[in-house]
Amino acid sequence: MTTMCADDAVLQAPAKERDQSRKGSVLVEFALILPVFLLLLFGVITFSIALYDKTVLTMATREGARAGAKFVPNRTGAIITSSATAATRQACQHNLISFGPGMACTVPPPVIQDDILTVSASVSYTGVFIFSGLLISAETSMRLE
Repeated sequence: MTTMCADDAVLQAPAKERDQSRKGSVLVEFALILPVFLLLLFGVITFSIALYDKTVLTMATREGARAGAKFVPNRTGAIITSSATAATRQACQHNLISFGPGMACTVPPPVIQDDILTVSASVSYTGVFIFSGLLISAETSMRLE
């Protein structure tokens, strides 16, 4: 009766010379694909953050337009525009994400025309790769109450 040792089942046939030469090709393929994969990954992340910043600007202009449009007794155009500008700057001050030095939210003076208040804001997005220097802007209009 023959018995089989557990060690014999684990042993593999010796690798042929042809199989040994294929092991290096996997490393070469990985080295060629890795930069493309990383570029794609960082591009998706950068673009996602740019879309997030666009959403922050949109919400900031809505906050500013709402602050300027709500009814306050004895208000003037200067009070409306200053409250809208202050609310817009405050809403986007700490919420923007960038890869470079701090991004400053630019808020031009709001425009009042025919009881419609229009608030706009923009920022120069400092991302990486192709999205660097992208101008992101948002604008919101509301009727004065």
